[in-house]
Parts: sequence; structure tokens; C-alpha cells
Amino acid sequence: MILLLAILFLQGDGTPPSIVSVTARGDATKVVVVFSRPVDTASSERAAAYAIDPGVKIESASRGSDLRTIALVTSPLVEGVSYTLRIAGVRDCSTPPLEVAATEKPFTFSKGLFSGPARPDGHSPRMPKFSKPVLFNTPEADAILSALQVFPKNNPWNEDISKRPVHPDSDRMIAAIGRDKALRPCPEMGFVLVPPNQPMVDLKIRAYPAESDKGPYPVPENSPVQGWPFDGRSIEASQQGLGDRGEDRHMMVVDPVNGLVYEFYRAFRRPGGWEADVEATFDLKSNKLRPKNWTSGDAAGLSMFAALPRYDECERGLVTHALRFTVARTRRAFIYPATHHAGSSDSPDAPAMGQRFRLKASVDVSGFPKHAQAIALGLKKYGMFVADNGADWDFCVPPDSRLKGIEALRKLKGSDFEVIVTTGETDLGR
Repeated sequence: MILLLAILFLQGDGTPPSIVSVTARGDATKVVVVFSRPVDTASSERAAAYAIDPGVKIESASRGSDLRTIALVTSPLVEGVSYTLRIAGVRDCSTPPLEVAATEKPFTFSKGLFSGPARPDGHSPRMPKFSKPVLFNTPEADAILSALQVFPKNNPWNEDISKRPVHPDSDRMIAAIGRDKALRPCPEMGFVLVPPNQPMVDLKIRAYPAESDKGPYPVPENSPVQGWPFDGRSIEASQQGLGDRGEDRHMMVVDPVNGLVYEFYRAFRRPGGWEADVEATFDLKSNKLRPKNWTSGDAAGLSMFAALPRYDECERGLVTHALRFTVARTRRAFIYPATHHAGSSDSPDAPAMGQRFRLKASVDVSGFPKHAQAIALGLKKYGMFVADNGADWDFCVPPDSRLKGIEALRKLKGSDFEVIVTTGETDLGR
């Protein structure tokens, strides 16, 4: 068996290797390139194999212990500038060797906009090292997530909208969705955190391959699918879809070191491997959107992971980003930052995908339990986006048993919210 695996490794499958990610974070003279498979030393450690435009000099290239990560030492990068990495002549370890297929990749250097969440003492926590996949509902995940900046600080998800003007159609939109209907927290969406050297696996995209980012993807053995563990099934039964009740089966894999999240819709683990209807990869270091008219795990083309009110931030007392929620009837339109719609109405009273709602400042949430209050205060400051079609006023929280008192949020009604006028793609230095 070992000999057979060695032969398969050397022969490869005939598919050229590709660039998985390019990261430039914190250190202005370091660019990290991750390939989809191991690359050979001779070709990958040639500084001349890499070029960065505009005007960046490559000093050296060194391969990591995982054989697919290359650290480039460069002349100083400038924050906010759009760079393009070009690669020529890098080969994998198969016999005969294959050259990298995707020869260029855009990236930006982030420092201030990608520092970790600030603490009262003004310091940001350091990302702890980890070598194995970590599930969302653990103290280990809390420590990692506390050091992770999810999208730049000027990203719409992180925008303080507490002073934004009320939309002129706000009252009609609220009435159309339901003024007396309750806000409903749905503990459904978990995720897994993977180390930067997590093995990549192939995954079959069934329904929307043209609107999915190309694999392979770092999906681990213990990746949870929507509903687990509160659905009472084993993680294996949940992955396989045994006993399903019509769930959307979202799955999220987060690579916090490289600042990437992989989000899947209708994910199943079959005997032959993983498959899903669609996949969307989000670069948490960038404000870049999905291509126009592309969907994601959500109909709006937005990230689902970015919207989750996590235990670590609820425990700190404030969710510092927007949430996502669903509406039964939406308009055939999308507004920034959404990129896709799935609406059936042309009425201006129906919200568009990406429409942003805010909990009114006058609503008293002082009596809410700690975690519910952290979410409610976040809704006043950051609001929530219409992200998908579904039951009115439903929003997702992780199925984390450590989150307590969340049901108190059902006291909030549609009439407690208002629609705001949003900022655009070129605002706030984006």
C-alpha cells in the first residue's frame, strides 16, 4: 500500500498544480504563496521564478516543511496597493513534473486594516499556533478567533451604521416583512478552523460550477455540516445527510492564518468524497466582492461566516459586525455589498439582497441576558443584511451550547427595526 501511494504521488493525476492563496500580512517584506500540491525545491526556491508588479523586488524564496508553501522575501510593500504575483517555471513533484497552471494572482498588503480585534488596553491578541483542525465550540477556537480580523476594518461588515440615515421606504419594507413578527435566532451554522498546512482535497461542484471558486479545498475529516451537533446526529451521519429534514447543509472551513474562508451550500460526504452545489472562497484580508451576479452559500453572494455572532465576542459583551437574516419575499435586485439576487417581486416594498436593517436605538435591551444583549447591541451599531430567502426575520447563530439566553432575542419584533441608507463600494476608502 505504501509503495502504491508513493507511485501515485510521483505520477500525479495529470492536473497541473495551481496557486491556492497569496498572503501579505503584517510584515511588509514577506509574501506567502500556497500551492495546491507539493512543489520541487529547485524550481520553487528560485527567486527569478516570481515577479510582483508594480515594482517589487524578490530577494529570496524558501519552501516550507509542508512542501507547498513558499515564503518570499521582498522589497517593502505599500499598504492598500493592488499587486499582482506572476509565477513562471515552478513545477510540482510528480513524474514527469507539471508546471503551475495559474501563473498570476492579485493581492494586497494589509497591516492596520488587518490587525486583530482591539482590546481595552489597546493591544491585539496574537494568533496562537495550532496544527490540527479545531471545531467552533471550543476554547481553542475562541483563542484563535479572538485574534482574527474578519475582513478589513473599513469593510461593510465592520461598518458602524448607528448614525446612518433611515431609508425613505423603511416603514413600508418593515410592514411588508411583518411588523409584529418576532426575530428568530436559529442555532444552525457551525464551522471548523484549519491550520495553514491542512491537506487540500478535491470536491465535486454539482449545481453551480461556473459560479464557484476552483478547488481543491482544505476540508478536514471533522468538518461540521449545518445543524450539527444540535440535530442529535453523529458528525458522520450529519456529513452523509442521514436523517435529513430538508436543511440547506451549509458547511464552512476557515483558514485563519491565511485569512481565507471556504463556504459550501448543500455539502455531502459521499463514499467517493465530498460534493456540494456551490462553493465560495472569501479572502478575509480584502474588500473584494464576489463577481457580479455570482451567488455563494447565501443567495446574496455574501459570506455566512462573517455574519455569525460567535461565543468569544458574545462573551466580550458586543458583536462587532453585521449579522445576516432571511426574508420570505425579496425584490429582484441586489445592492452593495450583495452580488446576486433570488427575488420574485418588483415591489419597492420588498427588500433587495444586501438591504441593511438596524435595531432602533430607542429599543431597551438592558434586561437581556449577557449574550443576547451583546447581539442586540451589535444590531444597533452594525445592523444586519438581507442575505437569503427564508422565514421572515430568521438569523443564524452557531450551534454552540455555551451561548446562553439567546432566546430572549425573540422579544424583538419587526417594528423594532428600521432600514438604513447604506454606503457604497467606493466609500470609506474601500
